[in-house]
Amino acid sequence: MTFTDRLPLTRQRVADAALEFIDVHGLDGLSMRKLGAELGVEAMSLYNHVENKADLLAAVANTLFDDVLAAYGDPSGDWKVHARALSHAYVDVAASHPRAVSLLIHSPDHSGSASEFDRRIVAAARLMTNDDRVGALAFATISNWVIGTIVQEHGLMGVRAAPEGDEADERVADFQIAAQNLTVDERFNEGLEIVLAGLEARYSA
Repeated sequence: MTFTDRLPLTRQRVADAALEFIDVHGLDGLSMRKLGAELGVEAMSLYNHVENKADLLAAVANTLFDDVLAAYGDPSGDWKVHARALSHAYVDVAASHPRAVSLLIHSPDHSGSASEFDRRIVAAARLMTNDDRVGALAFATISNWVIGTIVQEHGLMGVRAAPEGDEADERVADFQIAAQNLTVDERFNEGLEIVLAGLEARYSA
């Protein structure tokens, strides 16, 4: 019995298979031909469910945002509770699919779950303020921290080597060693709490 005998293709199953392929082989390795081979079908069969590769990537992005929304859940509380939950959900999904991170950061899909994610951000911002400009500034600041964390943790930016030499350089090296010994959770959580506290002090009445 083939894969397609057991599990007929749908748009969601094609997207799930594409995400699994990306997790193993990377985004650059994905092609309609290779995905078809993984599913045990001809590449042309995929076009019954996605229009082209761009539409396939949009479907994968939508799947990632499905996971973000599922991880976010339905928290209750003030805007900080929602901002914290959204931030952790986003970072956790990125950590689960490091090779698909760019589809979260630069989503090709502006509908479906990606759009719902945006609506959740707006709803959280309006728990903080009725001034959309203030809310946008606040959540842009949070987003900068979240995206910066993902970029750093997934090796998308270089890390300088600790210097060697005189006493001043040794102090720098000690500092860098201490920084490198911080866990990912320590860095992210502490920074996020500082950002949230700073925004509350600056904008909340």
